[in-house]
Amino acid sequence: MHALKNMPPNKNSGKVLTLLGLVASGGIAVQVAAQTAPETPAAKAVEVASGERAAHVEWGYTGPTGPDHWSTLSKDYAICNSGEQESPIDLKDAIPADLGRLAIAWKPLAIRATNNGHTVQYDAPPGSSFAVGGKTYALAQFHIHHPSEHLLNGRRFPLEIHFVHKLTDGGFGVVGVLVANGVGNPTLGKMIAAIPAEEGETGTGPMIDPRALLPVARGFDRYEGSLTTPPCAEAVDWVVLRTPITASAAQIDRFATFFPFNARPIQPLDRRFLLASR
Repeated sequence: MHALKNMPPNKNSGKVLTLLGLVASGGIAVQVAAQTAPETPAAKAVEVASGERAAHVEWGYTGPTGPDHWSTLSKDYAICNSGEQESPIDLKDAIPADLGRLAIAWKPLAIRATNNGHTVQYDAPPGSSFAVGGKTYALAQFHIHHPSEHLLNGRRFPLEIHFVHKLTDGGFGVVGVLVANGVGNPTLGKMIAAIPAEEGETGTGPMIDPRALLPVARGFDRYEGSLTTPPCAEAVDWVVLRTPITASAAQIDRFATFFPFNARPIQPLDRRFLLASR
């Protein structure tokens, strides 16, 4: 998952985790770190929103700038290899729970696609959101990974779409949609057609309804995690839909010509709970 570029991470190595348990209102298991400095993920996100950003250091998905080396590229990326709430994960052995209704309220938008060198990012104008567990998150952008970053019971999919939302306190909520090989998706086809060939360029396209990128079945898994790209800040409420949508082999292959591989490896669940909606 990509978020605002140059966002600094939460440096919480050596933290002592205390399990508070499941939120009674259909929320998610919460873990709190006892720290000597008040550097919570939300606090760091607010710091970024206020304009205090660290210098950007380039990273990649393979070789000397790949995931195994992210923490060595910048002190601001340290949590990428030391964190205990990192994403993505394998969505397996989820605990059934009453997580409440997942209310997705996305509005049609005109395609504005930017090739940022790591993926294609589609900007979302204000007005779209999703709500779950008593929180409402505002849609900021969505982007695509090839192959999928999350696994579902050990299975990896050709694509995964991340719908990145923000909270007013600076945290994030991301809705993940897995994409399997099958019947083509017309909306996804329009999005791929608008991808600019050159890094840094922005392409435009017709109006689309992002709700056409959602499966009919809305069962989901939920957990507390991180951005899947540097700085890997652990400030993300993840909601991943268990039923994939489909894309044609031609659509998947076309996306792969732009981004042959842009997925972070699976991270350990550690002491977190993975919850599944009933």
